[in-house]
Amino acid sequence: MLLLLMQIIAGLILLVCLGFLAYWFIAWKQGNCAFVLLKGKRSPYRVEFMDRTRAVLTCTVPIRNAGRQNGTIMDAFVRPYMPEEQYDRVDVRTILMDTARPREDDYWEALIVEPGKTVELRVKITLTARAGSILQDLEHFPDLPMDIIYQIVGRSDWVYEKGRIHLEQDELRDALYNYKSGVMEHGRA
Repeated sequence: MLLLLMQIIAGLILLVCLGFLAYWFIAWKQGNCAFVLLKGKRSPYRVEFMDRTRAVLTCTVPIRNAGRQNGTIMDAFVRPYMPEEQYDRVDVRTILMDTARPREDDYWEALIVEPGKTVELRVKITLTARAGSILQDLEHFPDLPMDIIYQIVGRSDWVYEKGRIHLEQDELRDALYNYKSGVMEHGRA
């Protein structure tokens, strides 16, 4: 009788273990979302607006769901790394938005991305002069590293991931020159 009871318990434990293994195999087979920030495909920075005290630059960065399931970008923002100790002549503000649904209030509206699809993120950088003239205050502006931080969720628990992009001195200079040239060319100076 005791042997039969032990065999039944062992059989139940075996069934539970097999069920657990089957569950993990199915979960593995179905996959999950896997977002990849395509930093190498970032668009060049361009000046969207400029006046005497402020310059607004934008660029787009694609993000791709390389996984096998839908994924949701629950939250996303861009964080500039420009401490005042490094450069105190310009105030740097950044906003990240979905190009398909732009928002200027720095609120990220959750976005579902199907597997294999790519969406464009728009980075907006507002540089405000502290001394008066934005062009003078940007003369010695250093490279600006920025992290794009995004919270994603799919079949597994949510996670934060990030990728770093840069606004380099020569890119800033080129964007400002192209804007000023376009203004002069179109007679809006």
